[in-house]
Amino acid sequence: MDKHRRLYFFIIAVLLGVIGTLQIRSNFTYNGIVTISKLLEMQNEIENLQNESELLRGATQDMQLKLKHYKDSYNMTGSIHGTMEADLEETNDMAGMEKVEGPGVIITLNDSLEEVTNDFMLDWILVHDTDILELVNELRAAGAEAISINGERVIATTSVRCGGPTILIDDKRHAIPFVIKAIGDPNKLYAIATAPDSYIEWLYSRGVRVTFHRADKLIIDGYKGRHKLNYQKKIEGGETK
Repeated sequence: MDKHRRLYFFIIAVLLGVIGTLQIRSNFTYNGIVTISKLLEMQNEIENLQNESELLRGATQDMQLKLKHYKDSYNMTGSIHGTMEADLEETNDMAGMEKVEGPGVIITLNDSLEEVTNDFMLDWILVHDTDILELVNELRAAGAEAISINGERVIATTSVRCGGPTILIDDKRHAIPFVIKAIGDPNKLYAIATAPDSYIEWLYSRGVRVTFHRADKLIIDGYKGRHKLNYQKKIEGGETK
């Protein structure tokens, strides 16, 4: 048992001791039974409160830095308009709304040219939506900062799913070849995506045609689709279980 866990149990024990003392002094009868599960529940509650406190502390520090940033801007220029525009541009960049450029990699996927004799083999040699999703995930894990598939910018809400002989990217149909562009450190992206046991190695083993090369300069358009956040609403406080 680590030091933090022992500390939590110690705090809980002290609290229970105080409660017991108050019960004796006030002749208050406590009919509940303190069980191990109850202690663990209290410990989880303490951990949740500590986590929420850390999140709030971090949010407060971020807001203090932003406020200082605005004050400095106002003292220098007499206005915060330019600073707010810069913040908005940075937010749009992070959300994938703006056209961006930078070094990266280009991956092109094509179905295998092997002849097949049954449906199983046909399914084996085709490029599927799951193949594209796996590659996108590997590129993200490797530090890709912007990704597009056949010119469609990939953002948090992008959907990639099977559409018969085609693939639907945000409900737009695309056929082979599938060209995936990713902006990031070209060497790192290349090394991780082509490492042994990577998903590209799996595609090679199926006969899927894959070309992969680094690029000193890529241009990726911003997201052009409709926003899809129709149900979520911002609330204060942490997640409740």
